[in-house]
Amino acid sequence: MMKALLFCPVRGNLRLKQYFPNHPVYLLPFANKPAIEYALDYCFLSGIREVRIISDEESSVLRARFRNGELLGMEITYGGSSPTRSLKQVVQQNRAFCRGSGLLVLSGLFLPEYDKRNPRPLSIGSDEMKGCSYGDGSTAWYLIGADRLNALPSDWSGFRDDSPVCGAPVPDIADYYRHNMRLAGSDIEKYNLPGFSEGRNSYVGCDVLIPRSARVKPPVILGNGIQFGHGVFAGPNIIVGDNCMIDDGTTVRDSIVLGNTFIGRNLEIEGKICCGNRIIDPESGVCIDVSNESVASCMEPDEYTGCPVYQRLLAFLLLLLQTLPYVLLRPFLEFHATLAECLMSDGRKRTMALHGYVLPRESLAGRLFRRLSLDKYHFLPFAVAGKLRLVGNCLLESTERNMQFVRDLPGYAPGVFSYSEYLGHENEPFQLELDEQYYEHVMDCWFNIKILTGILRHNLKKRARVLQERGAME
Repeated sequence: MMKALLFCPVRGNLRLKQYFPNHPVYLLPFANKPAIEYALDYCFLSGIREVRIISDEESSVLRARFRNGELLGMEITYGGSSPTRSLKQVVQQNRAFCRGSGLLVLSGLFLPEYDKRNPRPLSIGSDEMKGCSYGDGSTAWYLIGADRLNALPSDWSGFRDDSPVCGAPVPDIADYYRHNMRLAGSDIEKYNLPGFSEGRNSYVGCDVLIPRSARVKPPVILGNGIQFGHGVFAGPNIIVGDNCMIDDGTTVRDSIVLGNTFIGRNLEIEGKICCGNRIIDPESGVCIDVSNESVASCMEPDEYTGCPVYQRLLAFLLLLLQTLPYVLLRPFLEFHATLAECLMSDGRKRTMALHGYVLPRESLAGRLFRRLSLDKYHFLPFAVAGKLRLVGNCLLESTERNMQFVRDLPGYAPGVFSYSEYLGHENEPFQLELDEQYYEHVMDCWFNIKILTGILRHNLKKRARVLQERGAME
C-alpha cells in the first residue's frame, strides 16, 4: 500500500495569499471545501491510508483542522519544514515515514483530477519515478517507487507526465476563480462536496432561507446558514459560503461569495469574488475594499447561527409541557448555583450562571425530575428567545482546550440538547469532539428532531437509580 506526503509551502502561493490575507492558503475554499481536502480525498480514493502533511507555516492550523485523520478514514501525521528546503530535501527529511512502500508526493496548491464515481488505485514500479512540476517547482506531483527512494535524482525538473494525477495548479486569482466555476458547473458530480444534492448541479447546506420571491438557477453550491432577501436572483454558476446574506433585489451570477459575507440590496454581481467587504475582479486582478457597509461587509461568524424558527417553536411547546411538573417538584429539591463562562460561538463568549442540582438522597421527586428532563427546563427560555438552540452542539465551558476545539467548528452553535448527549458521551472528551465534528457535517431538521425525541424517550425509560451530583447551566 502506498503512502502520501503532502507538502504545503506558503512561499509558492504569495500571489494568491495577497487577496485573502486572513485565510490560510491550504484551507482556502474551492466550492465551499478547503483546498487540501481534495488532496486528502484523492489519497483515500487511490487506496492510501497513511498521509503526512508538511508545511513551512500552517502546520498548526492544518493539525487543528484534521487532527489524526480518524474521521477521514486514514492516519494523518504532521511535520514542519524550512521555507528554503527543496522538495527533495523534504522527502529526505521524512525518509523514516516514506520508507517501505511507494510514495505519492503532492506539493503546492492544485486540484487533483479524480472522479469519486470511478476511483482508481495508484501503483508504481519499485524502481520507477514519474511526475511533473509547475512554475518555480513549488507546485508538483511525483510517484516514487519504494526502491527509488534510496536513490533520488538531484534534478527533478526533467520529469514531465500528463497523467491524471497531474491535476490543475492554482497559481493566481484567475485560476482560483476558473477552478471554482469548473467545480460549480461541469465537474460538480465528480467530487465530494459539502451539502445535500438538490437535483442536478445543485448542492445546498443547512438553514438556508430562500423566500418565494427569490429565484435560484442551477448550477449552484450553497453553504450553511445562508439568507436570501426578497427578489434575489442567484445563479447560474454561483458558490456561496457559510453564514452569508444577500439582501433584497440583488442579482448574483458567475460569482463566488466566501463565508461570512454580506451583500447589500439592489446590486448586480457578475463574474466576481466577494470576501467580506472585498470585491475582486479575477480577470483583471483588481481588488476593491468597500467602505460602505450597506454595500458589502464582513459578518461576524456567529451572525446567523442562532436558533431556527422551528426549534424555537418546539422549545416553547416543551416549556409549556414542563412548567407544571417543574413547579410541583421544585420545592422538594435542593439547588445551588455557581457562575461559569460558557462558549456561545466560535468567535464570542458569554457568561451564564451554572446551576448544580444537588439531590442528597434517592427520592421519588428526584427520579421524576430527571426522567422528565426537567434539568433542562431553565435552558428553554434561552432557546425560545433564540440565544441557544434547542438541539445543537454541546455547550462547553470556556477553557483553553475547548476554545481551541470550537475554533475548528465554524458553525458551532450550542444547544439545550446535543448529539453527544444522545450518544451518552458528554463525559468522554475525545469521543465528544468526534461526535461534534460528525454532527457539523450531517445536521439537518429531521436529524435534530431525532436527537430531541431520542433523548426525551431515553430519559423516560431510565430505571430508578441513585442520581449523582451534576451541573446544569442556567
